[in-house]
Amino acid sequence: MAKTTRSRSAERLVDILLELHLHGVVNRSALMEKFKITERTVYRDLNALSPIVEHTGNGLYRLIHSAQSPGGQGLHHALANFLNADNFFPERNTDFWQKLEARVDEKHILILSNDAEHTVQRDIRRHLAKIEKSINNHNVCQIVYKGKTRLINPYKLINKKNIWYLQATENSRLKSFSLSQISWFDIQKTFFTPDENVRELLEKSLDPWVSENTFTVKIFIKDNISHYFLRRDLLPEQELLEEQRGGVTLRCQAAHENQILPLLFYWLPNIQILEPSWLKEKLIKTLESYLSMERSPENHVISIT
Repeated sequence: MAKTTRSRSAERLVDILLELHLHGVVNRSALMEKFKITERTVYRDLNALSPIVEHTGNGLYRLIHSAQSPGGQGLHHALANFLNADNFFPERNTDFWQKLEARVDEKHILILSNDAEHTVQRDIRRHLAKIEKSINNHNVCQIVYKGKTRLINPYKLINKKNIWYLQATENSRLKSFSLSQISWFDIQKTFFTPDENVRELLEKSLDPWVSENTFTVKIFIKDNISHYFLRRDLLPEQELLEEQRGGVTLRCQAAHENQILPLLFYWLPNIQILEPSWLKEKLIKTLESYLSMERSPENHVISIT
């Protein structure tokens, strides 16, 4: 299967970044020859790197900031940290970076993730610059979210499972707003003082579902699927309470019912909510509503041709 235009562009950008780090400069004509692409395509690639790359004349481009950080780590380390690469490669030592290019060329290692939202290019282009400016300057912002106008204090932009969320407070309550649902973003002339408790909470949690007020969920999982939960945490702040005959009992913390219920629906019928009772009732009522809809005569119309 041929590579997509997006994957070829991503590989070129990584290659350009590595060359910038190793040599400090790239040549536009040399890139055209190396990748067998047009000058227009090179311009597009370099424009994508414009926040960190500048034109120095004669078709040469260099990093705006020094390739080396104060700690002696290069741009590739900063990029890996930005992409949270340690989830896949915990040790990013010299040996790893020396083998990286060969691994990319040989394709014997492949990392897959969820596809990005269809609107991500539009959303980032429309809102990223304003969001970063408002976060840095602590501007109050007005947004239109799902058709409703809101005033928010923005703190952080986070990407989880390839969905972008803006974490902000509204009326002193911390919330996460899906970027694809923001149809208007305007920076106000007023400012806010960041809440240190909110900042600390966001630093601790790498999840868009975050709140100062969480609730505890206790779950029993049958042994035929329990190994999925034992080999990695599938639930927020997951904790093993007991391994017993027939399954395991886990405890987790949730900030909202919508954070936990879709996960539980996925693993039915091999999972059971023990606590809290209101969440168990919500799950049962949702299933009953679905079954009622399926049994409705309107859903069983036979077409005769």
